[in-house]
Amino acid sequence: MKHLDKIDPRWTWHYETLLALREQLIQVREEHRSDATASVESGGTDVADHATEQTEREVIMAELSAEEDELAAIDAALQRLRDGTYGICVQTGKSISSDRLQAVPWTPYSREAASRLEQVPGAKSP
Repeated sequence: MKHLDKIDPRWTWHYETLLALREQLIQVREEHRSDATASVESGGTDVADHATEQTEREVIMAELSAEEDELAAIDAALQRLRDGTYGICVQTGKSISSDRLQAVPWTPYSREAASRLEQVPGAKSP
């Protein structure tokens, strides 16, 4: 792990966990991309088959979008680790609890900030 020497030792578990999650997510994303391509290429002629394939493709595309969002959050957390800002809420500047970072290692928000964001209509869920 080339960046591990730049990571604060207290965040080693988080860094390794985020890298593993990132790798798993990339594999799942590639499988979903392959599935989406396969469903387009199969192009059944039966109307019911076509509708089923279209629905399946829409589900796969929604999953791909969610995976892209998750991957972006993980990449941002890895960058915060490299920058030395990991564990500090991007909104309040306060420390994020270790319990929260264990549960959601990619979170950029403290519980307090996340709760406030959840109250804002149209805000992205932390």
